[in-house]
This record gives sequence, C-alpha cells and structure tokens, in this order.
Amino acid sequence: MTTAEISRRELLRKGAAGTMFGAAALAVPRIALAQGPAGGVTGAEGQVGEIYQLQAAFHRAKSTADLDLMMSLWADDATLANQGDPNSPYSGSASIRAFFQNSGSFTHRRFSLVPSFKTQINVGHNGDHAWLYFECHDVGDYDLPARAIAADLFLAGIVRRIKGNWAFSTMTAGKSSPLSVDHYYFP
Repeated sequence: MTTAEISRRELLRKGAAGTMFGAAALAVPRIALAQGPAGGVTGAEGQVGEIYQLQAAFHRAKSTADLDLMMSLWADDATLANQGDPNSPYSGSASIRAFFQNSGSFTHRRFSLVPSFKTQINVGHNGDHAWLYFECHDVGDYDLPARAIAADLFLAGIVRRIKGNWAFSTMTAGKSSPLSVDHYYFP
C-alpha cells in the first residue's frame, strides 16, 4: 500500500479542520456524511478529508444513537471484529446492526469524543481503500454534573470507496485503555 505523505504541520491543520467539522456536524444534522468526488477536493488530500468526514459521522451516529446513520457508514459486506467479544466477528449489515443496536452508545446516553491528533489515515495508491485508526472516548450522562468516562475504544482497519463514498469495510474494535497520548492499541 502506498501512503500519502503529509507533514506534521499539515496533519495538525487537517486534524483541527476535522475537529471543527465534527463539532459542526453535531450542530447541523447529517452534515458529516462522507461525500464522493462530487464533494470538491480530489486526490489523496481530498480523500483524507472525506475519511475524516466518515469518522466524524461515526461519532455523530454514536452520540445521537442514530442507528440508520451508523449503518449507512458500513459496506453491506463489512466485517467487524470486536476484541474480547465471544460473538465476534460480525459480518454483513444485519449482524453489524445487531451489534451496534445492543452496544453502549445505543443503549445509554453517551457523547463520543475523539482525540483527533491520534487519528491515522493512509490512502492506498489506487485511492479506493485506506487504513484508518481512531479512538472513541465516550462520556456517559454528558449533560449532568455526575458525567463520567463510560468507555475508551478504538476502531481500526480498512475503509473502501464504494460508489463514490467511503465506508467501513474490514474493521477491528477494542479497548483503548489505559489512556495514552502516544500509544496506539491496534495493530
């Protein structure tokens, strides 16, 4: 896999832009849906931005318990391996839907946050697939004084461009604890 090289400054700029986009996505419904080439910027830089949008939509779906939005982000033939889960892996839309429907973000009130500086995106040389790693830190009862960290998780693996949109394809999830600014929990 060939990767797009970006400087630390450019990565931080993209991370800040992704964070702003994620915050806007929480304020404006459905803004975080990943757009295909018609969305504007093309090439590896544009694809990285589109994948940030996919990740932002994932966190919006978790934070709002929007199962339909969550499922729109996954390829029909996707696979989700959840470390430590005896029912894993989950293959196909119906299985992945059932997993999320019974997961913490969809059964409890949570606000899902991401440390954008730890997100990794490496677009393949054909531009039709990419490696993606990010972490989710979920705050339970986020609007109450007794709010607390409810979960620390990662999601990592291959995302694919399908009909112009990026979708999760072959992903692995697991715990991202203890929290660390420089440790990555997968692979």
